[in-house]
Amino acid sequence: MEKKEPVIDFAAIVQRYKRYWWLFAISLAVCIALAVMYLKIAKPVYLVQSIVLVDPEDNAKPGSASMGSSLLKSMALGGGSRVEDEIVVMGSQQLRMQMVKELKLNRKYVERKSFFDRVDHYNDSPIEVDAPEALFDTLSTSFQFKVKTTADGTADITVKKGRFKTLAEAKGVSLPANVKTPYGIFQVKRTSFYKPGKEYNIAATVVGNIPKAEALSRTMVAELLRKKANAIDLNTTETNIERGRDMLNTIIRLYNQRGQNEKDQQAINTAKFIDDRLELVYRNLMGSEAEIEAYKRAHNIVDPELQAKSVIGRQDMADQAIINLEAKYRIVSMIKEFVNDPANNHSFIPFSADSTAATSAISAYNNLIMQRMKLENSALNDNPSMQRLDGQIDAMRNNVINGVDNTLRALRVQLAKAGSVSGNATGTMRTIPTTERQTRALYRQQGIQNEIYTFLLQKREENALVLAATTPKGKVVDEPYGKSEPLSPNKPLVFLLALLAALLIPVVLLAIKGLLTTRFASQDDLEAITPLPVIGHIHHNRHDTDLVVQDGRNWSIVELFRYVRNNVQFMMPEAGEKVVLVTSSVSGEGKSFVSLNLAAAFALLGKKVVLVGMDIRQPKLAQMTGLKDKPGVTTYLSQAGTTVNDIVQTMPQVQGLHILVAGAIPPNPSELLLGKRTQQLFDQLREQYEVIVVDSAPIAMVSDTFSLTRFADVTVGVTRANYTKRSMVKYFDRMVSEGRLKNVGLVVNDTKPSQDNGYGYGYGTTEE
Repeated sequence: MEKKEPVIDFAAIVQRYKRYWWLFAISLAVCIALAVMYLKIAKPVYLVQSIVLVDPEDNAKPGSASMGSSLLKSMALGGGSRVEDEIVVMGSQQLRMQMVKELKLNRKYVERKSFFDRVDHYNDSPIEVDAPEALFDTLSTSFQFKVKTTADGTADITVKKGRFKTLAEAKGVSLPANVKTPYGIFQVKRTSFYKPGKEYNIAATVVGNIPKAEALSRTMVAELLRKKANAIDLNTTETNIERGRDMLNTIIRLYNQRGQNEKDQQAINTAKFIDDRLELVYRNLMGSEAEIEAYKRAHNIVDPELQAKSVIGRQDMADQAIINLEAKYRIVSMIKEFVNDPANNHSFIPFSADSTAATSAISAYNNLIMQRMKLENSALNDNPSMQRLDGQIDAMRNNVINGVDNTLRALRVQLAKAGSVSGNATGTMRTIPTTERQTRALYRQQGIQNEIYTFLLQKREENALVLAATTPKGKVVDEPYGKSEPLSPNKPLVFLLALLAALLIPVVLLAIKGLLTTRFASQDDLEAITPLPVIGHIHHNRHDTDLVVQDGRNWSIVELFRYVRNNVQFMMPEAGEKVVLVTSSVSGEGKSFVSLNLAAAFALLGKKVVLVGMDIRQPKLAQMTGLKDKPGVTTYLSQAGTTVNDIVQTMPQVQGLHILVAGAIPPNPSELLLGKRTQQLFDQLREQYEVIVVDSAPIAMVSDTFSLTRFADVTVGVTRANYTKRSMVKYFDRMVSEGRLKNVGLVVNDTKPSQDNGYGYGYGTTEE
């Protein structure tokens, strides 16, 4: 079978607390009065706010920064911190400490004019407490100066730590007055706002600078206004708006002053660094220039590039001369070969050697050959003219050969000279790359030093501008201002909390009462502490008779007994079940009263009912009913010849109700109840009656009742409101779990009508 979740019965909860309406009413009145008093005394707390714009410089992206900006960034001139870092600086303990010292926030003056009228003085207190600043720097606790001045100017001063500890006291002193405390000597003095002849009652709270600065960290907040913004929301909560504005203005000023000091210090450090580097770079630059000069002198260099071009020109000219001379040399050589060949004795020399010594000889030779060729056409070989001309030709040929030889010698000299020039140029060209490389390296070093020197000069000027600049790091967008509506006290919230407290306090008190009490007060309370069924409750009997259940009565208590009777009937579904055993935990719970009226309730149904008094140690039925106390049950149990008819008595008020009183108190009650006559008694009663109600002894005091449980079909356990202990209810539970009691239903006796939680449903309310 699926287990059902428990259901909260709110109606039952309301009913349970309904009878304590007066407690809720008192709680509501007290809480509302306290709320009104709090609103009268509490000073409104306002939010004071300011918006500060911080413009941190962006870091240069890699690859996009020049040499100057990169170096400047490295010297902390070109890089800015993030806004989050500035928030940390603005909310630092150091700035708060400076603010506390400047504004003297570690001393608060409150003038009490009446219970509800208190004035918080800021910069206008007529009385001031002063001490050396070093004392406030080391003070780690707080205490209060209570100063009461009279019209004649004297003052009573009491210094207290907490509510009860007095540190110092001075009566009737004149101001200014020195007050010695365990923490140091303080001076209480008048200010310019003191009015002579007026009485003052001022409480000055004094605290150390450090604790005050730490306390302000909880009320003063610096936070990012919104994402991707460079604005800081600086705010604080204060009862005095003017003090709040001064606090924010001071923090902003100190923040900017700190930023300016840091910037100035950075600029000074940077200027020193630049000057040192300038001196070093200047020396290096001068050294580079001297090194270049020495190198040029050593290698005869003026301008390596122009000199290289000149050498190349000379080499080109020498090479071209060699080509021309070599060509002439070969032409002249060919002329020599031509002339030396006998086959060419009378042939023209086909080559000309321009600008050589053989040129004129060759020309003359060719003219002679031309004459011979003309003469050969008209004369024979033996012609004298022909022979004479041949002689001239032979002589001229020798001249040509001599001229050619001279020309060849001259050309060889010229070729050697041109080769020497070309060789020298080639050697010079081989050394030019090394010289140029070394020269370029020297010029490069000189250029680097010159670039650095120029850069440092520029940065020195920029740093001078930075040092001269006074632009604040944080620009105030919104001057500190106080909100028009206070943050607290929130009147609707205060009254709502008062209402909740008014409801909660009685519930808590009643819960505590329930935890502390050892007894229960109602049927609901009993049901909450036991798993046994509770079959009903009975109101307190306000009548002058113990037999309240009679014919014709419609009292509410009678209806409650009828209710219990009906539940007992449900517990005896079988036809042969007749015996109802009524017991209790201890004496005084109304067991006999419940037994008598339960039996009468069954008799009203027209049944034949017998009430058996089996509480033979302290019998009460005879006294309650006014019947004879003898003979009774003990007579039957102790005398074998006694019958039920001998001891039975009737109740004239209730038709059908018979009663067997307990009788005389025996010396051996336990043995008597365990005897055979007890079995015989119940056997006879079962034969003669339809319902048998047994009034037995309390189970927690004697064991008599356990001797009768073997005869019982139903056990009714009687408890009493505000009397029976919870431990006794647990005792009932244990007896049932051990099997010593069976088919048990509990009844709560002597309840108050206001505690019935609706049981009775409005019927039978006439208590007459």
